[in-house]
Amino acid sequence: MIRSLRAGLLGGALLLGLAASAAQAHSPYLLPSVFDASDRTLVTVEGAFTESFFTPEVVMKSDAYAVIGPDGVRTPLAPTYLRQLAVAEIVTDKPGTYRITTGQRAGRVAKAALVDGDWKFFEGDKAPADAIDMQSLTTAEVYVTRGAPSDAALAPIGRGLEFRAITHPSKIVTGRDAVFEVLFDGEPLAGQAVILSAADDRYADAKPAPKTFIADAKGRLTLKVERSGVYQIQARHRVAPAGPGQAGQSHTYALTFESLR
Repeated sequence: MIRSLRAGLLGGALLLGLAASAAQAHSPYLLPSVFDASDRTLVTVEGAFTESFFTPEVVMKSDAYAVIGPDGVRTPLAPTYLRQLAVAEIVTDKPGTYRITTGQRAGRVAKAALVDGDWKFFEGDKAPADAIDMQSLTTAEVYVTRGAPSDAALAPIGRGLEFRAITHPSKIVTGRDAVFEVLFDGEPLAGQAVILSAADDRYADAKPAPKTFIADAKGRLTLKVERSGVYQIQARHRVAPAGPGQAGQSHTYALTFESLR
């Protein structure tokens, strides 16, 4: 069965919000022309930021676009940048699973301060005296498979925020648990909030609301979708400055996957 993106799924879904400070932020994503490349030797992937999945609004540029092939080898990609999206072509002539990634891309630096234990962001002169610079670091990824799924491309990168797929992304089944491990710099991240957002037909009467899942003490995240379709899971983890005069870091990681019965 081809895990292809149905045209109706290109409509918007509700905004994926990870925190109050991110409510107005655009969410990153990668979206392939197909998830199951069994009858293809070429897959096109788009990369963008959006407030409505999966309608591109702002192009996602990165110097670290790459594909990790079924042999585990990382190969740089050179996307074509349009105004609202980046487009890359992935050669899938070998059987197995491919991991397409933006790599870790540096975004804007904003002012942030700890308020009641949470990082809050401020614009212009509204920042308090104790505000520090916070560097945005974003990674978006997606997996596609030709033939039987393989595991080499699933190995953790070990840098920044990422999800290690325990349930193979090409084997996610509607109505069944899918398990991931949330990692930061290669180590499990306990208690991390992850938001699941679904695409939906733009003409649907009701849009599915994003759902929040919490990783356990070992960083394990278990989620289940009840309807077949294309989904995105996203997490954000902020780190205080490592030393005086240094910027803090706001890490965002996003993974797109398809679930079928």
